[in-house]
Amino acid sequence: MAKINQQPTNTSFLQPTKFQLTFARMPNITYFCQTFNIPGLSMSEVVRNTPFVDLYVHGDKVQYEALDITFTVDEDLRTWLEIHNWITGLTFPKDFQQYRRLLKDNKDYGGTVSDATMTILSNNNVPNIRISFKDCFPTSVSSISFDYTLDANMTLTGTASFRYNYFDVDIL
Repeated sequence: MAKINQQPTNTSFLQPTKFQLTFARMPNITYFCQTFNIPGLSMSEVVRNTPFVDLYVHGDKVQYEALDITFTVDEDLRTWLEIHNWITGLTFPKDFQQYRRLLKDNKDYGGTVSDATMTILSNNNVPNIRISFKDCFPTSVSSISFDYTLDANMTLTGTASFRYNYFDVDIL
């Protein structure tokens, strides 16, 4: 039987700046990642027709939203190029060697895909939650816009979207 008026054991609020994102094959993103979303998920429902009212039951497949990140672009474009080179390796727009290089250069990281881990920290900067994304690959990386009229102290950012098979959430 459930307890009535059970109090939470942790009353601290989740802070939006206490996270670290790591991709096995993109070391620069870890340092330069600015924003990250925990993707939502949904499932379809199945309609069961009756003579009186349609009844709904749960579906049997989960659909995950894309994993979206925003990152600061470093002076050497390494953060942007990590994603660019991954996409061009997967799609080999110039020749088949691009795909072969992707596999050869990244054999330690799973070839064409990479696992990613988001670690959410507590208010005391202690790892609290780990979200593990399985078999990620990029689907897009944004353009980078230069503008002479902007303040020179501004930093450029890029965005990228990734697909993955599923994710696990572990409370540490």
